[in-house]
Amino acid sequence: MEVLKLSNWDLEVSLLKVSGETENKIGDKIPTYEKVEILAFEKPITRGELIIAGQSNIQISKIVVIHGFEYSNEELLEIDGVRYQVISSYKISNEELELKLKSKKGGA
Repeated sequence: MEVLKLSNWDLEVSLLKVSGETENKIGDKIPTYEKVEILAFEKPITRGELIIAGQSNIQISKIVVIHGFEYSNEELLEIDGVRYQVISSYKISNEELELKLKSKKGGA
């Protein structure tokens, strides 16, 4: 008998949509972002996922689940002031989408 596990949708996530660009002091073009606030929940990273990611030379920092209709293929997310790059997305159901994330280094 399978036990239905309810998840707490209490993790505040900002989807970062490119809204334009600006220039830094030396003239490099820097994208500017519009933040879209949504709720998600964090899933634990399994040992199997870490092994598979390691074999592909990928480092997973977090796995979050969001509502699929809120996602428009954004490449960056922000959680608690930390930016993450979306490595992959996986449709769990008609309503839920799993995003695998890695920490984003630098100021992009």
